[in-house]
Amino acid sequence: MATRAHQIPFDQNAKKYQCFCGNLHIKKGARIVSCLLALSLAVTVIFSLTRTATVAFQNLFSAAFGVVVFGMLLYGVFKEKRLYVLPYMIFQTISLVLTFISLIALLIMVATNSNAISQLAQDYGSLEQLGMSQDDFNKALSGFVVFMIIFICISGLVEAYFLEVIYRFYTFLKDRETSFNFNFDTCTPGFTNTQVHPPQYDGMMG
Repeated sequence: MATRAHQIPFDQNAKKYQCFCGNLHIKKGARIVSCLLALSLAVTVIFSLTRTATVAFQNLFSAAFGVVVFGMLLYGVFKEKRLYVLPYMIFQTISLVLTFISLIALLIMVATNSNAISQLAQDYGSLEQLGMSQDDFNKALSGFVVFMIIFICISGLVEAYFLEVIYRFYTFLKDRETSFNFNFDTCTPGFTNTQVHPPQYDGMMG
């Protein structure tokens, strides 16, 4: 007699499907995260319009790509289509790597007293030495560098947590689909060949 594989019943209220310190279900948490990401994209576009042309071009170019990725994420989260959240997970993973590289590059520029720090402060912080003494400018530049380091670290941690929430949402949908398919397969009766063959006779009756 064939045995059927044992599978733990799917429990959508399991602890592993909770987020934000167990206060929200992963579905609601993923919706909040996707909305926050869309909002951050809009803020980035507005911020870029107030910066230099170089910063504006870079941010608007990345924002154009982000519209597609975050749009698919919103659709996938609210319609619960797990394949639509894959582009975001790939995009966010690459973004985290670039964030780490940016932090290392910033620390190297600080250690080498690179002039790129001044250009960076001018592009992103609108910090210029015009009308300032060298000491005041150095203090303002140091404050900008500290702010940038803290900002990059915090944004990296937030991005990593958002990625974790979306990944757990993806896992939730996958587990639910797997459980549904398993239950469907085990509950559907199989069909056997019930064709009846006529009896066989050794000879004709006289």
